[in-house]
Amino acid sequence: MTKNTLLNIAIWVSRGLKILLIIAAVGLTGLFVYAQIDKDYFADEEIVLKANPGYLGVSTIVSDVWKDDTKEAQFDSKPYTFGKLKTISLYINYFKVISVAVLLFLILRAFETIMLSVKTLHTFSNRNAKLFRTIGIYIIVVTILISYTVLRFESGSQTISHLSLTPVIYILLAFIMAEIFKEGENLRAENDLTI
Repeated sequence: MTKNTLLNIAIWVSRGLKILLIIAAVGLTGLFVYAQIDKDYFADEEIVLKANPGYLGVSTIVSDVWKDDTKEAQFDSKPYTFGKLKTISLYINYFKVISVAVLLFLILRAFETIMLSVKTLHTFSNRNAKLFRTIGIYIIVVTILISYTVLRFESGSQTISHLSLTPVIYILLAFIMAEIFKEGENLRAENDLTI
């Protein structure tokens, strides 16, 4: 099955996506470092969280402006700018995005390993079943990480909560595929014993 065009295309697409993830993570890290060095460059850039619920999801956005005694905070026309973003919020969200990128990279790598084993006719193995379970666990963690975001500013905060059924479908498919591959390995072992 080494000449299967669809498998070859899928393997090359997964490799290309892994390269794009690495480039995006390096670019984001460079931007993050530059923002720490020259904070004034992005200081007036307004940050607005936007929801994109899709067909099978629900999103909610909450923006709070805290009232305090200073007239400056009460009449601030742009409370959500990069210059007013708290440092801890910036770091937490940066590491969250990098964690999601790493997990997506690991999902693609596991999927590519499964496709390579199918290509070499080692389809039904315990290794592939474990890889599908691992993919399911990674998708659960990615879903948790991207479902809730909080940005804290000097005089307010923005919060977005997102629930979607799409990752749940992917998780179920990954665990179902793990069971199919596990059962296929059991049938193959029984077949080898009968011969």
